[in-house]
Amino acid sequence: MNRLNPFLDGGDDYARGRPTYPRALVQALAETCGGRSHAVDVGCGTGQLSAALATFFERVTAIDPSESQIAHAKAQPRIRYRVGNAEEIDLPDQSADLVVAAQAAHWFDVDRFYAQARRILRPRGALALVAYGVPTLDGPAGARFDRFYWRDIHRYWPDERRHVEAGYKTLPFPFEETPMPELSIVRDWTFGELSAYIGTWSAMRAARAAGASDDIGAALVEIAAAWGDPAVEHRITWPIFARIANR
Repeated sequence: MNRLNPFLDGGDDYARGRPTYPRALVQALAETCGGRSHAVDVGCGTGQLSAALATFFERVTAIDPSESQIAHAKAQPRIRYRVGNAEEIDLPDQSADLVVAAQAAHWFDVDRFYAQARRILRPRGALALVAYGVPTLDGPAGARFDRFYWRDIHRYWPDERRHVEAGYKTLPFPFEETPMPELSIVRDWTFGELSAYIGTWSAMRAARAAGASDDIGAALVEIAAAWGDPAVEHRITWPIFARIANR
C-alpha cells in the first residue's frame, strides 16, 4: 500500500461505518472469471467485499496492510485474512481466478500491483478495480450534503481521492477492458448511520488535524437540521465504478 494510506488504524469505525457491496456486483465479477475456486481481495479493509465474494467463490484470500482493519474484519470459514501489501502478494503463480481491489487501488503503486496480479492470475482469470463514488441523498438534506462534500470538506481530501471522483478513469489501466453493468449501492440510513460513515473519511481526519473541527461540526449540524428527525431513514445512493480485464 501507499505509505500515505490513512486507513492503517481505525478498523472498528471502518467496519461499522462503511456500506457493503450489492450481490449484483459480486455476481458480475464472478461471471467474468473462468473459475470460481479462489478470489483475492487486495486492500480488503474490514472485509466488506470479501464477505460477499465468499458466497460465490470456494475460498477468498483477503489482504490489507492494516492490522487494525484485519482485526475487525468479518470472519467467515471461506475467508483467510492476512496482513500484506498490494505490491508484494504472497501467493503462488497462477493461483487465483479473481484479483480485485475495492475502494483501495488509488492507494497502490499500481504498476507493481498489476505485475503481481498478472503473476497470480490463472488463464481466463479476471482483474478488477472497484470503487464507489460520491453519494447522493434524497430530500433537503441532499443539497446540504452536496455542499458539505464539495465546499466544506473537499479541500481536506488527499490527492488520491480524485481518482475515485473520476470513477477510476484517471488511474492507469493498461488492459483490454471487459464491460460491466451499471450498478449502485443503495441504503436507507438514519442520520446516525450517515454520521458514522462520514466519520470514516480520511478528509475528516485531515480536517481535525488542520484545526477545522468547529467549522466541520457546524456544517454537520446544518445537515442534521435539513435531515429532520434523526431516526427517520433517508435513501443514500453511491454509484459503483468498475474496471475489469481478463488474463
